[in-house]
Amino acid sequence: MSESPESKTEQSAEDLASEFQNLGDNLKRYFVSAWESEQRKTIQSEIEAGLSDLGDTLKKTANEIQESETGQRIKSEAVDFRDRVRDGEVEQKVRSDLTNFLKKLNTELEKAIPTKEAPVSGDEDITGQE
Repeated sequence: MSESPESKTEQSAEDLASEFQNLGDNLKRYFVSAWESEQRKTIQSEIEAGLSDLGDTLKKTANEIQESETGQRIKSEAVDFRDRVRDGEVEQKVRSDLTNFLKKLNTELEKAIPTKEAPVSGDEDITGQE
């Protein structure tokens, strides 16, 4: 007896689903095995040690910079800038400079805008240019 086309389709679908299930199981076992491997643990330890060393080096460098003459000057300038911001000096300067810039920009734009005068002769086009 031969199988009907319908039963072959059902069996084919079951085979496909079974293979996907096997694939999922195999991938899970593969990743668990990789995660639990000594190689991964060694790499993780090396990365952790490297990051710890980097952190220590950055702290040491930051302390050296902070204690240096340049570091002290930068710190002093930062405190001075903070005080000027608090006093409104910086805000006023920015406001003033921005206002002056906008005035100049508007003046130049006004110069660039064509005036609407009636054409004197038929030689001008719609834009007012000859």
